[in-house]
Amino acid sequence: MPPTYFSDLEGIIEFEYIEPKTTKEACSLRSQYLERAKVIAGGTKLIASIKQREINLQYLINLKSIPNLEYINYEDEEGLKIGALTTLFEISQSSLVNDKAKIFVEAVQQRAPGINRTRWAYYMATIGGHLCHPVSSADIAPTLIILGAKAVVEGLKGWKTIPLEDFFDKTGGPTFQNDEVLTEVRIPKQSAEMGLVYMKSSSLLDSPALNVAVLLQLDAKHVNIEELKIVIGGITPQPLEARGAEALMKEKPIDNDLIEETAHAAAKEVGEGSDPETQERAKELIEEAVRQAVDRAIGEFALGY
Repeated sequence: MPPTYFSDLEGIIEFEYIEPKTTKEACSLRSQYLERAKVIAGGTKLIASIKQREINLQYLINLKSIPNLEYINYEDEEGLKIGALTTLFEISQSSLVNDKAKIFVEAVQQRAPGINRTRWAYYMATIGGHLCHPVSSADIAPTLIILGAKAVVEGLKGWKTIPLEDFFDKTGGPTFQNDEVLTEVRIPKQSAEMGLVYMKSSSLLDSPALNVAVLLQLDAKHVNIEELKIVIGGITPQPLEARGAEALMKEKPIDNDLIEETAHAAAKEVGEGSDPETQERAKELIEEAVRQAVDRAIGEFALGY
C-alpha cells in the first residue's frame, strides 16, 4: 500500500508501486526494470520531479519497506555507520554524529532552503536519497568526502564499498550498477588534530548554494601543512576536489600569500567546469569561499591544541 503522501501523484502519472522486503529483492527489481523504474528512499526530490513531469517511470520501488536500513552506530575500527534510510533530521539530532563528525552535522543543518520546502520534506529526506540525487548531494557530499567517507553498495553479486570521492559521475548521479542499491555510509574515525570547516556561499541563478569543505592538518612543529583537502559543491553536478590547489600548500609553511594563491588556483580549477554564463562569478565566489575556509581551518586546527 503506497504511503498517503503518494496521493498527490494521482492523475499525474500511472505506475506500479513496489515494496521490496530485502535489499536483494530491490537489486533484482532494479536489474529487471532498469530505466523504467525509479527508486525512492525519502522521496523529497523524486516526488517533486514527478509532479513537475520532469521524469517518466513505469515502476516505483520504495526502499522504505526494507527493514534494518535506518540506524546510526559507531565502532572504533570502522567509525560511524549510518544506514541509507536514516533521515537527515535524525542525523542532525544525533549526539553520536555530532561528537564523531560534527562538521557533517553542520552541513546537514545548513542544507539549501529549497530542499526543505515543507515540514514533510524536512523530516523525510534520507542520507541515501540525498546522495543519489544530483542536486541535493551537493549540500552534504563535500564534508563526507573530506572525512574519507565510503558508500556501502549491495548488488546481486554481493556488496562493496566506494569512496565518496568516486561515488558520483559527471551528472552528479551515483556510479553504481543497475543491480545495486546504497545501503550504508561509513565515516572513519577522525583525528582530533585537524582543522575542519564547512562553509556556504551565494547561489548562482538556479544552482544550489556554493559550499566548500576543508580539512587541514599541520606537521608536528605546527609550521608546514601536512594534509589538505578542499572539496567544492554546487558549481558542477558532482562535488569536485581541488587537487591542484591542495598540492600548492602541502609541505609548505603557511602565509597569507600562499592562501591567496591556493584560493585563486581552486577557483580556476573548479570554476572552469561551471556554466559559461556564470563562470566568472563562480570563480569569484569560489576564490573568496576557499580563502575564508582555509583561514578558518587553520584557526580550527590551532583550537584543537
